Amino acid sequence: MNDGPREISPEAERRLAEHLELLRTDRRQPSLALSGRVVRTARWQRFARAPLRVIGMLAGSLLDGITRLVAPGKRNRG
Repeated sequence: MNDGPREISPEAERRLAEHLELLRTDRRQPSLALSGRVVRTARWQRFARAPLRVIGMLAGSLLDGITRLVAPGKRNRG
């Protein structure tokens, strides 16, 4: 547990500044393979989204129907 803000040592600040400087100077470009994978994943998700949404709606309706059959007097509106 953290009881409150701690004093940050100058050594820790210096190390953090060094790490941040390394990250700033490292200008790596993503590979073409990564770009291709991202695009393929986005396309797959776009086509899968509609059927998954329909399945979710059907499952929700089925569960709602079962709930109404089991406990018809209790209606839970949220």
